[in-house]
Amino acid sequence: MTDREHQEDVAPHDWFMRARIRIRQEHQSYSVEPLALKIFRQGEELPMVRWGRGGQEVEMDSWWTGQDISAAHIVPADKVEVLEVLEGRLPETGV
Repeated sequence: MTDREHQEDVAPHDWFMRARIRIRQEHQSYSVEPLALKIFRQGEELPMVRWGRGGQEVEMDSWWTGQDISAAHIVPADKVEVLEVLEGRLPETGV
């Protein structure tokens, strides 16, 4: 990978997205603090977020229940259908 190709995947600024999503496939997720299991059921709808920092590679492979990393539960993006973007500032990388 050339430096130019790598730069295309790097966010030029901090970014975030909050969306109403639908779970497409059941998924189990543990939070760290407090240790808790959450089972996301197919068809369940809820708001979730994802975000990244400027200067870092853009990763959109998961959705989080919140930005408190220790307490959040994570769902892989391929198990989620985005119903509505509620707010956000996306990276301008074409991703």
